Amino acid sequence: MLLPSAAIGGLIAMAVSPYTLGGIIDFPELIVQIYDNFQEISIFLLNFVFAGMFIGRKIPSLKKSFKEAGPQILLGQMLSWGQILMPSLLVAFLLSRFYDLPEAFGTLVAVGFDGGATVAVGYTSTFQELGWYPEGIQLAIAAGVVGVLGGCMIGVSLINWLVRRGYIQEADDPNDLPDNVRRGLLDEENFERAGTITVVPQSVEPIALHLCLFGMAMLGGWVFVSLLETLPGFLGTFFSFAPLFPFAMISGMILQILLNKFNYGYLVDRGLAERLSGLGLEFCILSVFGSLNLPLILQSSIPLGVIIISGIVWSLATAIYVAPRIMPDHWAERMLVDYGQSMGNVPVGMMLLRVVDPQFKTPALETFSYKHTFHAPVFFSILAFLPILASMVGIEVVALISFVAIVLCYLLARLLGYWQSSEKLKDVLENK
Repeated sequence: MLLPSAAIGGLIAMAVSPYTLGGIIDFPELIVQIYDNFQEISIFLLNFVFAGMFIGRKIPSLKKSFKEAGPQILLGQMLSWGQILMPSLLVAFLLSRFYDLPEAFGTLVAVGFDGGATVAVGYTSTFQELGWYPEGIQLAIAAGVVGVLGGCMIGVSLINWLVRRGYIQEADDPNDLPDNVRRGLLDEENFERAGTITVVPQSVEPIALHLCLFGMAMLGGWVFVSLLETLPGFLGTFFSFAPLFPFAMISGMILQILLNKFNYGYLVDRGLAERLSGLGLEFCILSVFGSLNLPLILQSSIPLGVIIISGIVWSLATAIYVAPRIMPDHWAERMLVDYGQSMGNVPVGMMLLRVVDPQFKTPALETFSYKHTFHAPVFFSILAFLPILASMVGIEVVALISFVAIVLCYLLARLLGYWQSSEKLKDVLENK
């Protein structure tokens, strides 16, 4: 089974934590304090990672993103909104009859799955304001952990099925995965550059420059949230519940657009920015997993398990059914990266794509980058407010909004000519 090293380390940290073994082992106070601070550390790292999402990147217009990756954008939206719709319906019409659940319970799968367990921890302030802490954030993180594990395990099984049916064009067998990918180590002759130095180190350290840009994006996000909280009446109250990370992401995007506009964008190297983001993400995953309180989660394990299963079934069924009907080519490869991202996070999607397309010969990676340029700022910004909306107006309203969003995506696919006819679908499935 392929798992990111940070997830493996996080599972070990979770298994030996004071929350898990506290009744058996008398942990030193220092260890307990470290685990108690894991959640605060992960919140900071999450904001850091999202602040750098667009730093050093050439940001295409929304028009170009939709033109290049329209089908993947619509598939991604269907996957994400369905992860809200199915659990919301279960909470509204089934689970609430047997369990005393908060309205925001129906949003946990989307919070945990679409961005991963690391994004879930970013909702700490939201759940605190809603009076559902620490239970809410712990359950959201748990959903994210299951999403990452499920995305990896089910994703590999899905790849085997796709290969047997002949739908994968670049890989004959998942066991043909290059040894360097399987081991996680590059051969010496294939070493890759971490980034490019764009400034004179004696003047300013390149890493320090990029760290400052990340910090500026985080500060800009905080300013956004602070200004929105000053709005009068209902809007001010509404935005006071908002987490910081989506605004840090938007602030970073604006910062990069301004740098590009004033011809300073060349000084920002995407490779260095990715290494900083990767560093933050590794330790964010580790600290998030380590912060899980298993005894607390087990108290709500049955309703949580039900909505998680509904999210997994929706994601798998929608990916398999919709992708061949709307993708112009290489539907299986394109579907895998979107499925992996929707179940855990971008690294899971990239891992699944690398299994079937190690050299990235298909257009799946390029179109996914365009898709995520649209999907990340749009959906994460919306998702940030859904637990608040559910608590204020009811989970039924959130379910209705989700249903409408899915129908609109389907109608757009029809209107834009993405949805294949039955004859064309048959040719696609036969790889003609």
